[in-house]
Amino acid sequence: MNRLATRKEAASSGKTPPAAGASPARIGTASLAVTGSVRPAARRPAQQDAESLEQCVFRNLDQYFADLGGAKPHALHEMVLGAIEKPLLLFALQRCDGNQSAAADLLGINRNTLRRKLQDYGLQ
Repeated sequence: MNRLATRKEAASSGKTPPAAGASPARIGTASLAVTGSVRPAARRPAQQDAESLEQCVFRNLDQYFADLGGAKPHALHEMVLGAIEKPLLLFALQRCDGNQSAAADLLGINRNTLRRKLQDYGLQ
């Protein structure tokens, strides 16, 4: 059984597949794009083919590694967190009409932490 099949089975069963081991190396043009909308569970359509956020991440990581063409990835953790965290911060701010204190409460983080993250992502 290949690694992709293992990941697909794990994604469909709800289990976390094994992480791909990789040593750091600089990558040039490959990027990770998390697509699709995230809706609260109460409003999600009752479709078995709806893709979960976890499945979306696995699908995009598989594509990312395919796009690398054998090159070793660099700072994978930072890249994935950046791809997910920035739109999450924007969503929380939009949901709270720009109120940073309310957005921090929604996210479950300290207001100063939110401000630092906004500054880190150039969102202030």
